[in-house]
Amino acid sequence: SAAVRPLSSEGIHRVIETVHWGERPSDKIRIASYYGMRVASGLLRRDHDILAGMYPKYWIGDVRASTPLGKFLCRARTIDFDIVNPNYEAIEVEVFRDRLLRTRPQDTVCLDVGAQIGKFSVLAGHTLRRSGHVFAFEPELSNFAALQHNLELNGLRNVQAFNIACGAVDGGGTLNLSTTNIGAHTLRNVEGAERIAVQIRALDRFLGEHGVDHVDVAKLDVEYMEADVLRGARGILEASPRASVLFEETRPPGTADSVRLLRGLGYGVTHLAGNIYVADRLSE
Repeated sequence: SAAVRPLSSEGIHRVIETVHWGERPSDKIRIASYYGMRVASGLLRRDHDILAGMYPKYWIGDVRASTPLGKFLCRARTIDFDIVNPNYEAIEVEVFRDRLLRTRPQDTVCLDVGAQIGKFSVLAGHTLRRSGHVFAFEPELSNFAALQHNLELNGLRNVQAFNIACGAVDGGGTLNLSTTNIGAHTLRNVEGAERIAVQIRALDRFLGEHGVDHVDVAKLDVEYMEADVLRGARGILEASPRASVLFEETRPPGTADSVRLLRGLGYGVTHLAGNIYVADRLSE
């Protein structure tokens, strides 16, 4: 299939395009070095390999990147750059932008739950500009600091970031940290993982305290805990006549709590790719 052919001219062009996202000569050199080391290690031989793996050890320094989504500071020895790369989760980026553009001007509310370093928060902030507001939630402190920095880099005043987790009810919780993937921290118990205490808020209560009575677009990426976030947002989702929710689900859609909950609230659920779904409120 096309996915396993040797690296094509289109694949080479994509790598070159990615190198050009580096803002400074040193950034371009580090991006080129990342791909060069992957080629030398036999990890980049096909078009499929460009986005098939993430190798933090090959990011030898911080990189400042200006991508089609926005500007990002990507930390050394992390997968920051791989995550904010617009070619990664491209279908989710496309559908997320599409749903934002469908919303009402001046009254749009967007939620980015599990914002990590701000890929979707930055995209939403630039897309909505003065026509809406973005609430970004990231419980892990180093990711949260990077999220705040990237929002400042982009001059986004319509995005508010909160150092909390979202769940079914308000309370305290334990975040299990991944040592290899900054996007894989989870409230689900992981044996042997480093753990930190975090505050958990139910979105219904949190948004009510902030005077929010509807949601237009939400993106959830909370590592197997999507159903809990949805349980805590049941009221606002039911009260939102035109909401769309992008979320991840690894279980079969026929038995997954997240899918069943959304369908029960009157949402049509569509599989996009891999473990990515979108739920749209059906017209009454």
